[in-house]
Amino acid sequence: MNNEKIMVGVHYSLNGERLIRRGIRLAQLLNAPLIVLSVLSEPVSELDMNMQQYYNAWKKLTEEAGGTFIVKLNEDRELAEVIADVAHQHEVTQIIIGQSVRSFWEEITRGSFVNDLLEHLGAIDLHIVAVQRMKANLEETHEDGVEVDVIRTPKGYQIRYETDQPIIAEGVFFKEMHTDFENGLLKLHIDGEYQYLKVRKGLIVETEPLERMLEKST
Repeated sequence: MNNEKIMVGVHYSLNGERLIRRGIRLAQLLNAPLIVLSVLSEPVSELDMNMQQYYNAWKKLTEEAGGTFIVKLNEDRELAEVIADVAHQHEVTQIIIGQSVRSFWEEITRGSFVNDLLEHLGAIDLHIVAVQRMKANLEETHEDGVEVDVIRTPKGYQIRYETDQPIIAEGVFFKEMHTDFENGLLKLHIDGEYQYLKVRKGLIVETEPLERMLEKST
């Protein structure tokens, strides 16, 4: 055992398991302890059944690899501060986070999150895993893509398989396996490239790229 300690930061998305597996491989390579951290705005017990299943699966995967799974409430604190506090408490030397879920992790690569986190971390190494590199394995966790329409409703932007309402965008929806809800990823062509937006119960969660596309089309 050396002085290296690995921590993986995850949140509710298909990338959670892949980030954990990335952390497991790195921890095994370095013969180092592994910690998996998720920062929530509410206790796991208050999450819906589908999200609780994700966290139970992540906890099992982490512990089977000999790691420690930790859930922290942000308690109105900055996310970077919470992550750094846990890292320093456990003497972590390397952290792995994903590039996605901007609605929770802030704008990891385009905003100030990385700078804020690095400022809090000090000498701890930070690894940012690109989402697009993980999309090639979409078939492992999602059903085949189905063409859908996007409409605007009072609740927000929603996907529809068929609709007589005004369509604001068209895309391909990849539904998560083993769920009765319309949870998954919506593939849209935005700014000259394909982007994947998280969908929960038919409602698009990450709306900023879609809104940016709509603004340019007006």
